Amino acid sequence: MERFAIVVTIKLKPGSAETFKPLILENAAAAVRDEPDCHLFHVLQSNEDVDTFLFYEIYTEEASLDNHRQQPHYKKFAEATKDLIESREIRMVTVHNPENIV
Repeated sequence: MERFAIVVTIKLKPGSAETFKPLILENAAAAVRDEPDCHLFHVLQSNEDVDTFLFYEIYTEEASLDNHRQQPHYKKFAEATKDLIESREIRMVTVHNPENIV
């Protein structure tokens, strides 16, 4: 069975990484813990540019992402980080081998 996923690239305003990091880690942990249709939420930080983060999120289906964006933990994250983010790019993708999710 295929899964829906997103790959997000966030470019922060310079010097915002240390403020941003605990907020995204809290959001990611809550998503996997509290949302049955969020199967994975990896937070990655660029080694070349500490103000660039990538997220790899796997959901049951696209509607699960809509549900994620309605959750209190996501709304808290979005509000707390809105002034830290310079740009955001979201790619919607299909996972063809979800059996590799651990």
